[in-house]
Amino acid sequence: MCRVLSVKPSSYYDWSSRDISEQQIHRNHCELLVKAAHSESKERYGYERLHAQLTEQGHDISLYMVRSIKKEHNIKCRRHKRFEITTDSNHNNLVYLNVLDQNFDASRPN
Repeated sequence: MCRVLSVKPSSYYDWSSRDISEQQIHRNHCELLVKAAHSESKERYGYERLHAQLTEQGHDISLYMVRSIKKEHNIKCRRHKRFEITTDSNHNNLVYLNVLDQNFDASRPN
């Protein structure tokens, strides 16, 4: 396999026996933080607000890392529901008269 890949066997065995790097450990920790903060915010915060929240809590994480983690794990914000007009004023139906004339004060009880 080393001949096919043009790699020295000593380099391969050195690579296979290595532990996880400090950088990868930090990134895994940041991934957990971003996922937790995303769920705490009810999936509403973008990467800028998530970064602000995490730095406010005292975590050392860059804006770029939050953005790349969200992109890598396909974490997206929930969109707010747009206002939908439900009143149909353009109709030919009968419009009822205002019998009360907006007078809601009763002169005597029923």
